[in-house]
Amino acid sequence: MTTEQRRPGAWPAGISPRAIPAAPEPEPVHNATPLAPPAAEATEPVLRPVTDDGPWPGDEPSGDDGLPEVAPRGLVLRPASEIRIRPVRWLWDTTPEGAPPTSHGRVPLYSLCIAAGGPGLGKSQFAVWLTARITRGDLPGELFGKPRGVIYAATEDSWAYTIAPRLIAAGADLDLVFHVSVQDDENPRARLTLPTDTSLVGQAAETYSVALLVADPLLSLIDKGINDYRAAEVREALEPLVAAAERHHFTILGLAHFTKSGGADPLARLAGSGAFGQLIRSMIAFAREDAEDGDPRFVMSLEKNNLGRLGLPSHSYVIQPVTVETEEGPSYVSRFVLGPETSTSVRDVMRDEITPSGDRAENDEVRMWLRDYLMDLGGAAESGDVLKDAEKRRYSRTTVYRAKTKLGLITKQSGFGKARTSLWHLPEAAPTEEPDPLAPTP
Repeated sequence: MTTEQRRPGAWPAGISPRAIPAAPEPEPVHNATPLAPPAAEATEPVLRPVTDDGPWPGDEPSGDDGLPEVAPRGLVLRPASEIRIRPVRWLWDTTPEGAPPTSHGRVPLYSLCIAAGGPGLGKSQFAVWLTARITRGDLPGELFGKPRGVIYAATEDSWAYTIAPRLIAAGADLDLVFHVSVQDDENPRARLTLPTDTSLVGQAAETYSVALLVADPLLSLIDKGINDYRAAEVREALEPLVAAAERHHFTILGLAHFTKSGGADPLARLAGSGAFGQLIRSMIAFAREDAEDGDPRFVMSLEKNNLGRLGLPSHSYVIQPVTVETEEGPSYVSRFVLGPETSTSVRDVMRDEITPSGDRAENDEVRMWLRDYLMDLGGAAESGDVLKDAEKRRYSRTTVYRAKTKLGLITKQSGFGKARTSLWHLPEAAPTEEPDPLAPTP
């Protein structure tokens, strides 16, 4: 029995009826003398099947205390065979041509995604970039070719001076980006608050065909009476929003900051409660790496992906200065530009940040040695030989493997059992994949 089949108004909000079907009413008897009620007897309660069709039979309230009748708590079991299995659909999907469909999905539809990083790394510019591509319908994924609206809820940046000019610089369709405010006669300074305004957000998203809600930052929308370091309280504020996103078909991009503690694990560095790690379905992290030439290098990685593959390639990106002309003069803003894939991840950058300077110098030394070693051998070498030579130089295996990751080496294996070998290739020297002659043709 579904929720829609329950009688409207029979139960107070928040209470899920779990009840026994009502006993059938007796046939009316005409011209009959009323019977005296039977004497009360001490009886044991009778257990009966639980359904959603009515109250417990014979369970009359002892007196009218003015409170609505509450059904007893029960369980409803549903066989897995009745559950409709559905594929995951992706708002942002970077699957390259020739790869399995949706194998590079990054942001799942109708879920909560977090974009997190330190200050000045371009998280807000990324949110504007994503917004612009959704409104133009050119974001790779389920909505490609289907322009949709975006609700942009920002509490830290000015719309007139920052957000609107950034949207113009990113090429967004301004008619499909919605600033959101709250009308409340009892509070002239009301603002969007979670979970209070969750149902209003859902209704607005459905009315205006909204595909994305940007919360910049997410914690600023949570009611000020909620302690954002207590997981239970944060879950109570955000779980209704996640449910509304699924019900009204929109995705949530929440922006968050990194703390200084937490080591090299981006998820552990999320500011606020640990509830984020349980509620979010994907997390995109941002970091800046100081290159050898002194110029900063920005990197973006998918650090959590509950509904798809982890280990997807990271991307470099740049933040470009842009001048937007206005009626009152030029406005100087910046925009996010997605760059090519990179072998460096946000986790790598964080690990280097907490590595002592002496160890960092050793990492650079090992990386240069490994590259030269492979180049001298034509771009590839057996991993066992590499590790033996590294051991002679007293390089630790951990440092060698870290250098392997930094260089983006490609591993190719061949043979079976004791004859199995593993070759490390420089990316530019890796052999191209040849089609399997035994593979079936489509």
